[in-house]
Amino acid sequence: MRIAFVADQHGNAVAFEAVIADLAREEFDEVICLGDVAQGGPQPVQVVDRLRELGWRSVFGNSDDFLLTLSFGREEVTERVLAVGEWSREQLGDERLEFIRSFEPTVELDLDGRRLVCCHATPTSNEDVILPDAPRDRVVEALGDADVVACGHVHLQWMRRVGRKLWLSVGSAGLVWEHKDPIDEQPFDPWAEYAVLTAVDGRFRVEFRRVPFDVQKLLDAYRTSGMPYAEQQAARWTSGY
Repeated sequence: MRIAFVADQHGNAVAFEAVIADLAREEFDEVICLGDVAQGGPQPVQVVDRLRELGWRSVFGNSDDFLLTLSFGREEVTERVLAVGEWSREQLGDERLEFIRSFEPTVELDLDGRRLVCCHATPTSNEDVILPDAPRDRVVEALGDADVVACGHVHLQWMRRVGRKLWLSVGSAGLVWEHKDPIDEQPFDPWAEYAVLTAVDGRFRVEFRRVPFDVQKLLDAYRTSGMPYAEQQAARWTSGY
């Protein structure tokens, strides 16, 4: 069984299309979207419409929730994030927002008797953060009774084995950056990320993939979108371009 995981497009349809084109070169039993599809970028409508056209099962991310509520459970909402969220809601309209509302909390698949849980952040939360340096006990707790967890949320590609279990963080298909503080000063990287899990006879193989995309096309989308703070956001792409 071969499963591809795509997460965190964040309104970047240019990068998303690059991932779709890369996926089209091969066959997969499933492609699962791990959430945070529309908020934050200049192309929320294009991403949502394309995702619906593809028919992939999708899990409900914290930024998907934000588009419905305009609030984050544990985080303060900045003026910029709120302005972009209000603009994204207006672009999407009620019908697309209802499509986002239909996303699943998790997607579960059977891998030859081993349980795969696909989630946004963890199987029990779409906003908890598990990073590569998380204590082992924290990862064990987050895994729960899953044999394999595939997640997005942290915009990092990494994997950790805990006994016979596996934690797989698939990266971002729309917003990749070097994880250093402060985050707001880091330029974005000109590629999109996704991951592939192959399961054969109880053995797993994980591939982390990066796909380049046309950054100039994305910059043009920012500048014609009417999105609040578009120039500031576009500048973070040009500094890393």
